[in-house]
Amino acid sequence: MMIRFVLTALCAFVFVACAPIEAPAQENNVRISLTRTVCYGHCPAYTVSISGDGAVSYEGRQFVNVRGAQTATIAPEEVARLVERFDAAGFENLRSEYRGEVTDHPTFTLIFERDGRRKAVVDYAGSSVGMPRVVRDLQDEVDRVAGTARWVLRDGQPVIEMPQP
Repeated sequence: MMIRFVLTALCAFVFVACAPIEAPAQENNVRISLTRTVCYGHCPAYTVSISGDGAVSYEGRQFVNVRGAQTATIAPEEVARLVERFDAAGFENLRSEYRGEVTDHPTFTLIFERDGRRKAVVDYAGSSVGMPRVVRDLQDEVDRVAGTARWVLRDGQPVIEMPQP
């Protein structure tokens, strides 16, 4: 009787020990991009993208301290936290665009790609037409996580003239 109990316990242990362990979610299949365009004033124009593996790419165009392409790397855990923010915000369920009936504002386009799905939200003075505050929060969070201030700002301040070559 004791042998049967020990064999049963041993078999149960082997099955449990060999069971697949769910690995933590990897965000390698994710890409998040933010594009900001110029306005009538001195709005910085650039695109920054973050890949699931932590690769950051930046392309500065106008009213930024660094024009052209730049790259950096962030921790994949930062990307995972950013993805959680997009999920918590219900980003994939937002409208595709929020366009105010005004002129001379910059356009911000936020793109979230995962598992072959792509969702873009265009913000042109969107807060004037009921765009949820979370869209602006996500835009700011993409900039913060990517560290775009190092390329966009000059001595911690917005650039109001074009940088000298």
